[in-house]
Amino acid sequence: MTAPRRPLELLEYPVPPVGRNELLVRIQCTTLCGSDLHTWEGRRTSPTPIILGHEAVGVVEQLGEGRDFDSAGLPLRVGDRVTWTLFSHCGECDFCRRYDLSMKCRKLRKFGHDACDRPPHLFGGLAERCLLDAGVCVFRVPDTLSDLAATPANCAVATALAVCDAASIAQCDSVWIQGAGALGVYAAAFALESGCKSVLVSDRAVERLEIASRFVATAQMQADERSDEEAAADALRAVKVEGFDAVLGLSGSAAAVGAGVAALRPGGAFIEAGCVYPGASTMLDLSRVVSRRLTIRGVHNYHVRHLSEALRFLADTNPRYDWGRVVAKTYPLASADEAIAEAATNRHALRIGVHPTPSP
Repeated sequence: MTAPRRPLELLEYPVPPVGRNELLVRIQCTTLCGSDLHTWEGRRTSPTPIILGHEAVGVVEQLGEGRDFDSAGLPLRVGDRVTWTLFSHCGECDFCRRYDLSMKCRKLRKFGHDACDRPPHLFGGLAERCLLDAGVCVFRVPDTLSDLAATPANCAVATALAVCDAASIAQCDSVWIQGAGALGVYAAAFALESGCKSVLVSDRAVERLEIASRFVATAQMQADERSDEEAAADALRAVKVEGFDAVLGLSGSAAAVGAGVAALRPGGAFIEAGCVYPGASTMLDLSRVVSRRLTIRGVHNYHVRHLSEALRFLADTNPRYDWGRVVAKTYPLASADEAIAEAATNRHALRIGVHPTPSP
């Protein structure tokens, strides 16, 4: 990508040397995330030129000295299928060590977000190969998962689990999930699998609710122009509870926050992860937050453990959910523009994939 909304350019870069604790992977599949679309549309600023894409699965082609095991302690070999954290971190700064926020590392690099005009160039998913440096955590993909089922793990699934973790979902009896995109579907499934009795999923797009119903059997509600109080009352009636233990904001709509906060029980938690673009502002009556002892928390990206848990969750539940169906369609790398256009306009698709044509 050289500029927002311009056709992508197909460029060739030299394959970089693989240093100590690094890996070179041949990409099998990349899926397009909402943040990729935000970058391409110009809703978020990113340096250019840039190789978009961070949700990816690849096959190990070269292992650098010292990189003999994945981040779960399993041996790594050439030919293994792997996925990796969407970021590289230093492991030494205060955010990595003191605050346990490696996703906010002071030397953070993010796949699909950094410019590619300087070596090692290959730091994005819409490519044939990708270099994983020493700060990237890598996990072997379970053999029971197809490429399509596993590819969204390192963003959509891991982030959904991070949101559920922030909500202490295992202690929740009722949860309202605002947004029936990929994160909403994964979060709903995880909530159900964690024992949550009442799960409501809402979205403005009827098409998204129809997709969600194919994966998870939950109560559903179409979001529309209503006051916060009306929307909260309708949500509570839909699942017959007096107040939700948690509301997960995954729609990217700042306007939905007020209704979510209004629908919480005393001591409940609102977890926001969708409003990642600048200018996502809303008005809140803070007296409600104070008097009802509510928690409002933001989640951006995830901890390394959430990616490990995401792969385990996908493998354990795949026989029931058939997660490969999340990816509605795939395109070859040369047709990446068509893939982006499809992902931006097809409301019936949770994810669109790109399969690079491997070099000989």
